[in-house]
Amino acid sequence: MNLKKMWEKYGNETEFNFSVISEFIDEFGTELVFEPNSVIISRGDFPNYVYFIKDGIAMGLRDYEDGSDYSYFQVDKTNGNIGLLEIMSRREQYIATITCLTKVTAVRIESALVYQLIMSDISLLRRCSVLLAEDLYISSGNDGIFYQYKGIDRVRYFLIRYYERNSNKNSLTRSIYIDDQYKDIASQIGLSIRTVGRSIKQLKELNEISSSNRKLTMSKQQYIKMKHSINE
Repeated sequence: MNLKKMWEKYGNETEFNFSVISEFIDEFGTELVFEPNSVIISRGDFPNYVYFIKDGIAMGLRDYEDGSDYSYFQVDKTNGNIGLLEIMSRREQYIATITCLTKVTAVRIESALVYQLIMSDISLLRRCSVLLAEDLYISSGNDGIFYQYKGIDRVRYFLIRYYERNSNKNSLTRSIYIDDQYKDIASQIGLSIRTVGRSIKQLKELNEISSSNRKLTMSKQQYIKMKHSINE
């Protein structure tokens, strides 16, 4: 038996968003609009509802005892559900506070209804298993990397991943702008803003990044150089 062929057999059952259960959502859901920076759910609350994103981007935020925040994932209409992890793992608290990065339109449904639907539909169970396994796989890899990398190398890792997500891979010379501010980078990689600032300054001196019109930029050549530096 060929594993890759089995993956292909169920290859269309890998997403669980608004479009997958649109008829169910139309019948049981309540559409809500959230303004930027508003809170959709709060960490620690009981997961009474699951939310499906129709439009906009929301962000998962963890807060620590020292008052610092760490933003570690984004949710939009492609991967857009909030609360699925909690109800499928039978946990009584939302694991993260979800805030709106942009204006967000979402549909709210009672968690018990969503759970009953999933457990009675083998296709939805397959979709959930893929989503949860992918999250675990990615978080396991990132956790290991963040334990390994400190200071400037953690910033390098963030910038490398940013370039890979946003560049045109067919271009050998194209530079990209890095839109995230220092505070956003710091919150995503678990460093202080001051440490990020010092690291960015060092990377400029090493010509691994540049700046233009008060924005950071990275070229293909700088990306290659940075990958080499982080692996030394």
